[in-house]
Amino acid sequence: MFKNKFHILSLVVALIMGILLIIAQIPSTKVAPKNLPLAIVDTDNTVVTKNIVKQLTSVTSTGGKNATTIKWSKINSEKDLRNDMDHQKYYGALIIDKSFSKDITNLPMPNAKKPEMRIIINQAKNATVATSVQNVLSTMTNKVGQNISNQVITKSQMMNVNISPETEKTLLNPINVTTKTVHSTKDRPTASSSFFQPIWMVALLGTVMMLLAQKGFEDRNKGAKLSSKLIEIGVIIVIALVSGFISTIGAQEILGYSYSSFVTVVFFASLASLAFQLLMFGVELWIGMAGIPVFALLMLFSMPIVNLAPEMLTSFYSNWVMPWLPMRFLLDGMKSIVYYDYSFWNGNTQSLLWVVLIGITLVISSVFKSNKKAQVKAN
Repeated sequence: MFKNKFHILSLVVALIMGILLIIAQIPSTKVAPKNLPLAIVDTDNTVVTKNIVKQLTSVTSTGGKNATTIKWSKINSEKDLRNDMDHQKYYGALIIDKSFSKDITNLPMPNAKKPEMRIIINQAKNATVATSVQNVLSTMTNKVGQNISNQVITKSQMMNVNISPETEKTLLNPINVTTKTVHSTKDRPTASSSFFQPIWMVALLGTVMMLLAQKGFEDRNKGAKLSSKLIEIGVIIVIALVSGFISTIGAQEILGYSYSSFVTVVFFASLASLAFQLLMFGVELWIGMAGIPVFALLMLFSMPIVNLAPEMLTSFYSNWVMPWLPMRFLLDGMKSIVYYDYSFWNGNTQSLLWVVLIGITLVISSVFKSNKKAQVKAN
């Protein structure tokens, strides 16, 4: 069996691919968010609520051995909180409503109004983390309710005041807690990430075809090569526009997703396609077919990373891997457009334009790359 070198080669490839697939899953194993940004708003701003805020913000970790750590921020108003949520600053928040302390005082009275707290969940920032945040904040509000219930009972006993059955029932759940989801993903949880694989694979396969097509022009002079490269850049622009339009139509008609600004989504998807194609084509022009597995593996290794919240990544991945992934700009930008109603021009647009510039530089500079075959023929 192993006398044939291709049998040995297939075994080696199988082992290497198995190892690579396992390594690619490292970022998504045993992950727990660290320094998870949460906010709290105290609209009552009394001694009682200030103490509650102090107690809540003293909880900086939750979970077992691999605990989630929390980074609290105190926000002055609901308006500021909404603005911060719109800019994807927090995964969730707690709001203590006005008259909270007054309602606590009135709890032993008949037909008393319960004090109110609200949980705000920023779902589109990361749906997985948002679910965990909702559970964490719900647990915290339950503990606040238990403390309030104990305090009311203790105070009543000290004052020799009998607690009515109605009050006892109220004290079982003394706080009204409502949960509101902002920037909900609703029935389109992958409406932003569904573009990644189609656009990336179209870019990879398209540039491979272009690389094969230009091999017959290796012997041309630099002027002819430059003209050829400019034509190829023009073709890539056309392909990018088509790719952006088709992928958006596909997501809308096949997957059933809808977008508040169809044109914005199309042009952003087209820009991402343009950036990926130019980067891939430029690298492939310099290193040849060796660039193909590089970008294929890049997609393989990046998929577990880009789907995680930044707070779930280790310092190595967040500092040295995540910032250099070009597909991150597509995913983050599309999420901002689809769920947060950002315009076409945003920070990720600028990053993709930098990738476009790098790709164009690589393509144009490849004109001056020495051609070994031409040199051999000349000699």
